[in-house]
Amino acid sequence: MNLREYLRHAGDRISATPASNPQLEAEVLIRHVLSFGREQFFAELKRRLSPDETALLDALVARRASGEPLAYLTGHREFYGLEFAVDDRVLIPRQETELLVELALKFAGSLPPSRRDDVTIVDVGTGSGAVAIALAHYLPNATVFAVELDEDAMTVARGNCQRHNLSDRVHLRSGDLLGPVQSPVDIIVSNPPYIPTDVISTLAIEVQREPRRALDGGTDGLDVTRRLLRQAPAKLNPGGLMLVELSPDQMDKAEKLARDAFPTAEVTHADDLLGLARVLVVKTGEATVRAASS
Repeated sequence: MNLREYLRHAGDRISATPASNPQLEAEVLIRHVLSFGREQFFAELKRRLSPDETALLDALVARRASGEPLAYLTGHREFYGLEFAVDDRVLIPRQETELLVELALKFAGSLPPSRRDDVTIVDVGTGSGAVAIALAHYLPNATVFAVELDEDAMTVARGNCQRHNLSDRVHLRSGDLLGPVQSPVDIIVSNPPYIPTDVISTLAIEVQREPRRALDGGTDGLDVTRRLLRQAPAKLNPGGLMLVELSPDQMDKAEKLARDAFPTAEVTHADDLLGLARVLVVKTGEATVRAASS
């Protein structure tokens, strides 16, 4: 079977899943096995696959057809212009999470030069390390902490830090939420588990294959966010920023929780590319931190 024929065959098999573009996913798997770029792939569509290549591809296509996420099969995912290693120990970085990075970069860029050159950031629940590493990459003078409770995920994050030569700038901390953060920081970012427990079984099969601990946010999806907001006032500098990714239908409740935790802060939200409320935004002032610390 040549590449063109196998592309059609694999696309048909993958179409049995909820994949948005089975043909493209088939192409990605073929290029992954053959280590081909797109240009080489299309230039060699008449090339015949060897028996070993076919066997390897058949196994990957079968796994994808069973609902295993594409990123776990290829072992990597692009996020904010950078490549990250991912596997079933971590949540797959998603496009909507890039909004956390975008907002944090914008805020850091708005700081006075003296503070901008010494900005401190913590990524709570770092998973693969994608958010923390992207921030360290694009803010070369920032001090970035990445907190993760799960040791398996921490291993993946550590590997990604090494991959991007940022092991000396992304400081990995093992622990729960802001517990390992010793001193207040300028920016707190987090993509916590926020799927309500009862909803998880209704998600796409491939999403259910991701770590449940990274998805399950309790009865209303806000269990982790509540704890994070209780801890945050003591860990955020005056004039600081807190960003938390959530589901749009949770935002009203989350904003109320944030106002309770930060009585004098500016509490808003940012919309994603679809115009949906995606990120809880808390901007503190001097009085907010004093009130929360008293």
